[in-house]
Amino acid sequence: MKQKVVFIFSCAISILMMQCKSGLVTMNNSCYNSIQQGEAANKAGNYSNALDLFNQVLQKCDAYDAKEKGYAGKAAALNGMQKYNDALDAASQGLSINKSSIDNLFEKATAELGLSKTADAKNDFNTIIDLTQKNRNTAERAAIYAKMGEIDLKQNMYADALNNVEQAISLDANNTSFYMLRGDIKAAQKNFTDAIADYDLAISKGKDDAEVWKARTITSIKSFQGKYNVSNAQQLATRMSAAEKQTLCSDIGKAQSKGVNDMNIDLLKVSLCK
Repeated sequence: MKQKVVFIFSCAISILMMQCKSGLVTMNNSCYNSIQQGEAANKAGNYSNALDLFNQVLQKCDAYDAKEKGYAGKAAALNGMQKYNDALDAASQGLSINKSSIDNLFEKATAELGLSKTADAKNDFNTIIDLTQKNRNTAERAAIYAKMGEIDLKQNMYADALNNVEQAISLDANNTSFYMLRGDIKAAQKNFTDAIADYDLAISKGKDDAEVWKARTITSIKSFQGKYNVSNAQQLATRMSAAEKQTLCSDIGKAQSKGVNDMNIDLLKVSLCK
C-alpha cells in the first residue's frame, strides 16, 4: 500500500512538473475560434483587424500552442502592414516558445526580407525546408521553395533561383505565381524570349491580370531595346519594323485593358503606336 501511495504521489509530482515546464498544451475552443478569425482576416488583407484579434489571443489564452499561433498571426499582420521590426520581434517571441514553429520561422524570414536581411531570411527558409521535407502538404513546401527563389533572385543568384522555382513547380504545377517568378528570373538574365513564354504560360493557366501583363509588356520592350541597342522611346520607334510595332502596340493595349498604369509604357505608346 505504501508503494502504491508513493507511486501515485510520484506521478502527480511528474505531471505538475510537466505542466510547470510546458504550460497548458491544448487551447480551448474560444482561443481556437479567435485564431481562425485572425488567420481569415490576414488572408483577406484586413491586417489591422487581424492584429487586434491576435493581440486578444495573446492576452487571454494561456495554452502554449495558442500563444505560438498568436505570435505567428501577429507577425503576419505586422508584415502585411510593413512593420517589419515589430513583426520580427513577434515571430522571435513565438520561436522562444517553439524553435521549430514553421509559421513563426516563415514570418521571421518574411520580416527579414522586408528589412533587406536576405542572408538571414535564406537561412530561415533553409531551416523550414529541412523541417518540412516529410510534410505531405506539397503546396506549402512548394511555396517555401518559391520564396527561396525570390531571395536568390534578389541576390542575383540566378542558377539557384531557377533551381528553387523548378522545385516549386514540380510540387505544385498549377500555381501561376511560380511561372511568373520563373519569368522574372529569366528576364533578369536577359533571356527575354523564355521569360515572355513563362508569362504566357501563367496567362494560359488563369493569371490573366495586370501583374502578368505589366511584366510581359516591360520584358517585351526590353527585348526590342536590346535588339536595337537603344533605350530612348523615339529612337526605338524609328528602328522597329511595322510588324514589330504592331505586335508591341497590341501588347500595350492588352496590358492597359487589364489595368496596367505605367508612365514608361505610356510614353512609348505615344511614340510607337500612332
